[in-house]
Amino acid sequence: MLQEFLEVEDTETTSNYPTVEDTKFTPDEQEAIHNYKDNLNKKLNKNRSVLKGLETALWGITSYSLSRWLILTSGTQGISLAIAASFLINNIVNRDCLDSFRFDRKEGQNEIEGMGKLVKFGFSTLVTAFVIWSAVGDFLHVVNNSEDTYDRLSKTVEDFNRLPSDQQNKIAMASGLIAIAGLYVVIDSRRR
Repeated sequence: MLQEFLEVEDTETTSNYPTVEDTKFTPDEQEAIHNYKDNLNKKLNKNRSVLKGLETALWGITSYSLSRWLILTSGTQGISLAIAASFLINNIVNRDCLDSFRFDRKEGQNEIEGMGKLVKFGFSTLVTAFVIWSAVGDFLHVVNNSEDTYDRLSKTVEDFNRLPSDQQNKIAMASGLIAIAGLYVVIDSRRR
């Protein structure tokens, strides 16, 4: 009885909650259960790493496709927006740094783990926000310029259609002659 009391007292001094071993299993069975749990944890960790790899690959494909589409549809004005989109997707993929940040207080001392990753994530988020802000501004500027150019072209076509047909024919012939002369100059310069 005294021996059991001392064992319980020892467990109470090492932790707040006493731990009692389950005696329904033999030590061999307990070892088999422990090995089974270890194998399951290894499989789970492997599956988690495969899923993380697939997620990273899919975000990479999305980033590439979005950047390519923005550049093809917007030309050189879409480059900054494509870079901003890539930065944003990179921040989505690297969000695990938020999980690795820990702030512990032990014995009156503050311990911070993962601060470097958190600062890097914060700076990259600020840079991404700035690039997105400037890229969206550039993109809206391009859209406004395109609308103005379209309106001016539409007005020019309407003015041309209001002209009498003989003046339209003269302008069309002059434009055709200028186009033929330009082609001749280009072809002639390539021959030399």
